[in-house]
Amino acid sequence: LETVRRIGSAGGRTMAPVKVYYWGPTMMNMYGRAIGIYLTLEQAGVEYEYKGATEIPVGTSMAPPCVEFEDGVTVGQTPAILAVLGEKYGLAGKTFAEKAACLQAIEDMNDIFGEHSKFVDNEELKTKRFTYLEERLKGKKWMAGTDEPTVADFHGVFAFEWVVQKKVDFSAFPLTCQWWKAIQEYPVVKKMYGSCVDGRTMIPP
Repeated sequence: LETVRRIGSAGGRTMAPVKVYYWGPTMMNMYGRAIGIYLTLEQAGVEYEYKGATEIPVGTSMAPPCVEFEDGVTVGQTPAILAVLGEKYGLAGKTFAEKAACLQAIEDMNDIFGEHSKFVDNEELKTKRFTYLEERLKGKKWMAGTDEPTVADFHGVFAFEWVVQKKVDFSAFPLTCQWWKAIQEYPVVKKMYGSCVDGRTMIPP
């Protein structure tokens, strides 16, 4: 992933890049909580620029990451950022049902991230959460039942990187395993994994 992606101009004028303010990968050699944000922008083919977390304009976000659009509009808080990006770039489902499922899945993945460390010792909680994910994935390849991944699936990469880092065993949940394998092989995700060289990681080690 390049520091700045350039895709030309629109309407005869060069568009300012979307700015993503975060610790990684410029200040810290990892993608971290902004994984889903970067993947969404890559999938949308949008020009964007990495900006350091310390450069966030005052009053625009409680904490990094924060995204600033070409027109100066800003949004903070990862789930909110993903919801906005998904709507803006058509990566949050097409139908009402898909959009509803996508928004719920963003928060589901946020909960998986928030509870991932508990899964190590709390088998009951782990089983409860992954059984729920199995039910949500029935008859679906992607979390929102869409033809292609949404922002929720991209946020899932971030959440599941932590699950894997903690060596949480979810092999008993085949639909979740199938989803995890598929999203890792999806082109923009595979590209991000491929960029993890020279010490760069997906999440902090």
